[in-house]
Amino acid sequence: MEQLYHIIDAFFAPGILTGLAVCLFFLYIPPKAALRNYRIARYVMGAAYLFYALCIYLEYHVFDASDNSALIKPIIMFIACFQAFLFTYTMITLIRANYPTLRQALIELTIIVVLSAALITIYLHYGATIASWATWIYITFYMALLARYVMLFNKEYHRYESQMDNYFSDDDSRRLYWVKRSFYISLAVGVLALLYALMPTTLMGIIFMTIVVVFYAAFGVRFINYVLHFQSIEAAMVPEQVLDNNDNLEADNELMQRIDEVMEAEKLFRKSDLAVSDVAKLLSERPRAVSVAINSCRGTNFKTYINEYRVAQAKQLLDEDKSNHRTIDAIASEAGFADRTSFYRAFKRSQGISPTDYRLGIRRSE
Repeated sequence: MEQLYHIIDAFFAPGILTGLAVCLFFLYIPPKAALRNYRIARYVMGAAYLFYALCIYLEYHVFDASDNSALIKPIIMFIACFQAFLFTYTMITLIRANYPTLRQALIELTIIVVLSAALITIYLHYGATIASWATWIYITFYMALLARYVMLFNKEYHRYESQMDNYFSDDDSRRLYWVKRSFYISLAVGVLALLYALMPTTLMGIIFMTIVVVFYAAFGVRFINYVLHFQSIEAAMVPEQVLDNNDNLEADNELMQRIDEVMEAEKLFRKSDLAVSDVAKLLSERPRAVSVAINSCRGTNFKTYINEYRVAQAKQLLDEDKSNHRTIDAIASEAGFADRTSFYRAFKRSQGISPTDYRLGIRRSE
């Protein structure tokens, strides 16, 4: 087990991280304004991967072989704090093009660096009792920071979901669930790093380093491929100029009537990847104007508005299909749903029962 730890710590982990850093530095990103923060995040992530590879190298080749091995604990805690900051802001950048501001990031990073430097200084110049108290104060700060990052990310991800729901009619294809999963995995890695700092055993080191390398590698590949994902969400991510008539209820009502008319006449809801821009193009309006009209007049988002038409169409098809010739999947597709999961979710939310139960003649009790 000791030998396995040395192989991972001395060669495997630094090698993987360094290789991914090189890929990030030389990644081509289209010169689009909406990708500005992503371009910055690419370089920051590359530098972070190199920094972490260097820290692992120093931990194995310097601190383990010196009298400064006690510094491993505060250094691990500093790295964990730094990585929590880095991954949180990087992942938010993937779902919000103009976030964060440089000033906001620098202020938070400065606080982390100052507190970490203070902890390392205490370990170098003061006794074990004071160092122990300082460690628990830093741990309290670290846990509070993680809690803040969870709230911050959830707030921004909810905002991102609202953007997608106001622009696209499908449920899942543009949700970037991998970003949400990556955030919570990075949170778990951060907690594991704290446990490793408090219990720096060989077994804990092997578990921690293996999970870190796997996560960093998986996230690095996803991060590099983000440009491909961005193409499908770009229209919703790039903010339009604020409308002059944003609060004009009469204009919204008039536009809403036109939206209803074109929806019923053209059966646009049958298009599974329908976007608000498709409706706006037919009406010679701006996408935001259409979205605002639906929000204002129907009190809901574009996705829910379209799904109401699709559920009504699906009910009609189910009612007509007395002999059950059509499958549920076929009805979902004909009504405009992208897949069975989206169909079941929207139908049950609207009707209170599943399409299968509806087909069997079960109705929601009054």
